[in-house]
Amino acid sequence: MGLRPRSLAFVGVVVLAVVAVLGTVVVNAVRQGGSDDHVTWWVPDWDHPTAVDLARTFEEENPGVSVELVQTTGDTVATKTSVALSSGNTPDVITESIARVPSYVDKAQLSDLSDLYGPDMPRDDFAPGLLDAVGRGGAVYAVPYRWGTNALIYNPQLFAAAGITRAPATWAEFEADAKRLTSADVAGTAWPTKGDPSDLTLRFLDFTVSDGATITAGTPRLTQRSAEGAVDLIGRSVREGWASPSSFELDNTGIRELFLQGRIAMYFGGVFDVDTATRKGAPVATGALPGPDGVGTAQGVGWSHIVPAAAPHPHAARRLVAFLGRAENQAALTLTFPARLSATTEPKFQTPVRKPFATQLTDHSIPAAGDPRWTGVVQYVHDQIEADALGQAPPGQSAANIVRRAEEVLAR
Repeated sequence: MGLRPRSLAFVGVVVLAVVAVLGTVVVNAVRQGGSDDHVTWWVPDWDHPTAVDLARTFEEENPGVSVELVQTTGDTVATKTSVALSSGNTPDVITESIARVPSYVDKAQLSDLSDLYGPDMPRDDFAPGLLDAVGRGGAVYAVPYRWGTNALIYNPQLFAAAGITRAPATWAEFEADAKRLTSADVAGTAWPTKGDPSDLTLRFLDFTVSDGATITAGTPRLTQRSAEGAVDLIGRSVREGWASPSSFELDNTGIRELFLQGRIAMYFGGVFDVDTATRKGAPVATGALPGPDGVGTAQGVGWSHIVPAAAPHPHAARRLVAFLGRAENQAALTLTFPARLSATTEPKFQTPVRKPFATQLTDHSIPAAGDPRWTGVVQYVHDQIEADALGQAPPGQSAANIVRRAEEVLAR
């Protein structure tokens, strides 16, 4: 017996519905399996304008692949990334701080990108120690693109007026110059004691690694000598008056403003401080970070591109990250310095005030402390340095306290 027209119509609807459902399942399966037609990139807001241009170029080179940009901010990226990686609901590519990469690697939340490195992106073209900071056991889990550090920033007019002809190269010269530059209206130097405690601790660690301490795989290992030398340099400068007595009321921004006003002769800061001074027409020159006996070692901090292990489109993601890893694209995207050494030869990185920073990065820097446990030491280090600067504890005692606390926390 044949089917009636109404029954035929019903069967047709059912068949179409089944096809539609199966079609959805097939499409979803293809997308979950890593289709190369789309890639979502979480990019920080400061990189977004250039990222738009780079995404357009990538799409032109990879017909059929679209790039969706989602802006993050410095205040939100860490939380957003942590939540996404923990939930498995991730984008394809994330621009994230290099310091946080090891914690994601330890949780097996990132894709191994080792195969992206080769003739087109040689490992030895990256700043020293940088790939070790984003790797484990020879595998590399990120492509660093932006790298920066602190160096010495000084007022050449104040130097000339004091008869100083070059930047100090050692701690002894730094101290002698700061004393010579100090007057009723000018402080020889200053420290960021107020605000984020990590700002002062960053300077402390720079001095310790210049004097025998180490940072291996993101974990600092201090010595009594290195800690005492760093505490004494900072604390004594305040006690003896050749560092600004208002250091207890200054953060990084406050120091920069006083420098622009000609009230601080020199300090340790980043390339953004130099760019600000240049833009405002203030006298500014730069030099390497002084060390105990010569050029000191500074910590490098920066950003990288990562591909989550749960990325919905891993093949397209890897192609985008390889594209962003090109030297010319790193040079275009970074606001400080590129992670690849070959890209630092771009003219914009070789201006007289930027060149000492570039040299510091390529020849006298190591990746900054990225061990999550170190955050439990930062406030204590800050407080011990402040106690020494206030004359409440001798540098040897403050240093011993810091070393003991660091060993306790890092052993957990």
